[in-house]
Amino acid sequence: MKTLPLQGKSILVTRGKEQANEFSAKLRKAGACPIEIPLISISAVTEREHVEKCLSRLSSYRWLVFTSANGVRFFFSFITDKTKLPHVAVVGTKTAHALEKRGIHPDIIPDRFVAEGLAQAMKAAIEPGDRILLVRGNLARQNLKEELAELGAEVTDLVVYETHLNESGKEELFHLLSKRAIDIMTFTSSSTVQSFMQMVEGENWQELIESCVIACIGPITKHTAEQFGLTVHICPDQYTIDDMIEAMEKFFINR
Repeated sequence: MKTLPLQGKSILVTRGKEQANEFSAKLRKAGACPIEIPLISISAVTEREHVEKCLSRLSSYRWLVFTSANGVRFFFSFITDKTKLPHVAVVGTKTAHALEKRGIHPDIIPDRFVAEGLAQAMKAAIEPGDRILLVRGNLARQNLKEELAELGAEVTDLVVYETHLNESGKEELFHLLSKRAIDIMTFTSSSTVQSFMQMVEGENWQELIESCVIACIGPITKHTAEQFGLTVHICPDQYTIDDMIEAMEKFFINR
């Protein structure tokens, strides 16, 4: 029987609890042993009045832009599936799939699943004065809003969810790292990196992770990790969980 490249590898899953299950299931299928320690928690914004007021004017926008699947999930907690939407653009396939489950097919999906790719993809579709509603989380970068504004659009930020540090698994994390029980640490967003660094602040974290392979889902997350001094060993060309797992497999095949 052929041995899988990730067979028996202990892989730390740091993404939020709601999204960890799918990732872990795919890792198990690849032969790995996922360890779920969510470093972030995600919840709807507490200030609902602003969101509801903004969505009451949804028909005044020409474009609705989603930057994450979480944005889709929390956006639809404020409206019904029957609400008429403007043209829709998304940052990547994962976000598109979240919409397609609701029977909504995005008008624009960029080739590069980052904010810069979406702005470029929308360039030909935006007319001066177009009103765009940008749905995002509280930690999302501001560059997409700025780039769309440079194209002549009037952009409104709509924060529908908040990401916070989750320290509930801190003791377990330190125990596993001290025992060298983690082969691969995965980061699927800049916020997971930032939360990890907050958690290990003041500790000798370089020694704790020296035997770990670090995998980031895309260039933005990788850049954040490197800014903190982490060495990133794996970063896929396409920024999805499936491509991340494939990149991990290739890493151990070639190692």
